[in-house]
Amino acid sequence: MSYFLRLLRYIFPYKGNIALIIFSNILYSIFSLFSLTMIVPFLSILFNQIDAVTVKPDFAISTDAIINTFYYYMGVIIERFGNTAALFYIAGTMIILSFFSNLFRYLGQFWLAPIRTGILNSLRNDIYHKIIILPLSFFSTQKKGDVMNRFGSDVQEVEWSIISSLQTFCRDPFLLLFFLIALFKVNYVLTLISLAIIPVAGYLISIVGRSIQRNSAKAQKILGTLSAIFDETIGGLRIIKGYNAIDHAFDKFKKENKKHYKINTKIFIINELGSPLIEFLCIFILMVVLIIGGSFILADNNFSAEIFVMYVVIFARIIPPAKQLVTVFYTIKKGLPSAQRIYSILDADEKIIESDHPIEIQTLKDKIEYKNLYFSYSNVKTQSECDILKNINITIKKGEHVAFVGPSGCGKSSLVDLLPRFYETPFGEILIDGVNIKSYSIHDLRALFGIVNQDVILYNDSIFNNIIFGRKDISPEQVIEAAKIAQAHDFIEEMELGYQTVIGDRGMTLSGGQRQRISIARAIVTNPQILILDEATSSLDNESELLVQQALDTIMKDRTAIVIAHRLSTIRNVNRIFFIENGTVLETGTHQELMELKGKYYKFYSMQNIDK
Repeated sequence: MSYFLRLLRYIFPYKGNIALIIFSNILYSIFSLFSLTMIVPFLSILFNQIDAVTVKPDFAISTDAIINTFYYYMGVIIERFGNTAALFYIAGTMIILSFFSNLFRYLGQFWLAPIRTGILNSLRNDIYHKIIILPLSFFSTQKKGDVMNRFGSDVQEVEWSIISSLQTFCRDPFLLLFFLIALFKVNYVLTLISLAIIPVAGYLISIVGRSIQRNSAKAQKILGTLSAIFDETIGGLRIIKGYNAIDHAFDKFKKENKKHYKINTKIFIINELGSPLIEFLCIFILMVVLIIGGSFILADNNFSAEIFVMYVVIFARIIPPAKQLVTVFYTIKKGLPSAQRIYSILDADEKIIESDHPIEIQTLKDKIEYKNLYFSYSNVKTQSECDILKNINITIKKGEHVAFVGPSGCGKSSLVDLLPRFYETPFGEILIDGVNIKSYSIHDLRALFGIVNQDVILYNDSIFNNIIFGRKDISPEQVIEAAKIAQAHDFIEEMELGYQTVIGDRGMTLSGGQRQRISIARAIVTNPQILILDEATSSLDNESELLVQQALDTIMKDRTAIVIAHRLSTIRNVNRIFFIENGTVLETGTHQELMELKGKYYKFYSMQNIDK
């Protein structure tokens, strides 16, 4: 239940609403109870067993004073107008009490509504914010579909099963409290005997609840797998169709979906057991009350029939809120696995932690240094366990253009991903102008870089918004200038809405070369100090590559640039090339120097020439 209590912490901003809810529900419970007590005078008149109150009671805020005042006026009405008028008097009183009872019931829900929706709103905000600040290493071990499922169906399950339970918790406990007080006051012996059966009922209910929670955890896990399969399917439809793997993909999904069907069926069967079980136990207890109460009357134990009828009515009125509270217990149990999955994200370690007193940085003044750097995507305790980068020592001077070259999987992209602190360095350090990058403000550090990747990420928005990407300090003139430098302005102007053209999901309405040039415009519109070009032209055709390369050559002037290139013809003019293999820098020099060395780089370059 700790996750339930943690969710309730979101209530704290609504202290005023909580006070109004408590006040409204207390009044609702009081008016409900008083409306039920009207049965006694009603039956007393019918059976002609009225104990008249001849003296008007003094005004006081107490139960006895209110009841005696009511009986006083009822006696006056009987004396003047007869018993029939008194029945109308009682009925009118019950209508008034019922009106106020339901009015305050509604007000309780009215003040609760902002809390329910507010908790859900805050929870979604917290999950989204956590997702975008978590290091990339967290997602390397997670399926994207499963993470999306936690943001979607898990949050929905929490809303249905836990947050919706607030309605019950804010109302029914007050009803139970006031009704129980009334029952104890009427006959405490009968009430104690009735309540003695509750522990047995509680034990049976807890067994059902544990089963629901256990199976709900399995169901949500499988649902996350289904979401991941669905996400992979949408992203890989070309492969599925191209390899005639439709039956294979469908069988895989159908197998997991059947598991979910079986577990959900089991959950529903167990869940439906709760309501009849509770109802049976309540009827059983009610029969016990009738038998024992009837014995009291037959034994002439000063327990009148009308009082007993009122007792039974109040006791029966306890059953719905008691039943609802137990039902809520089931629904909470069903929602706790989803809450646990949500908190597995909210509680995830933020490995990229900013310094308590971060240093501001606006420009690169001197150089970038990698010193004795070791890196691994998995958690390691020693340098020897690092399998991605090993003993990297590199210096890049301001204004210098360098290239990282090597076979796939050698660690090139990992080297540049460490610079903006997308991942943390477990051993060694990276310095900018002689200061460890961990000492800088993360915001300032990342603002130094403009990044152009092979896999262009664009959003289902206008071209203008994709270029500025959330920056509010960039003018339309700056966007146009950046697009011209990126050689994107001409094709943008040819579109029907120009820069306001919406380009679809991931920019699919554009060609590969157009998407890459939009990406370049986005990288340069903020005038970055350092450019990172990660395989920026490798997926383009020759014509698009030429246009993009011309744009890159333009923006690289007077900037520090780090290039990762598969096509080595694009990096022959850089100042230095670092050839990397198995996470280690094996050769360093200009293109000409490395070719004359006739080592690893020479063979790598020659192989590309042979392929051509």
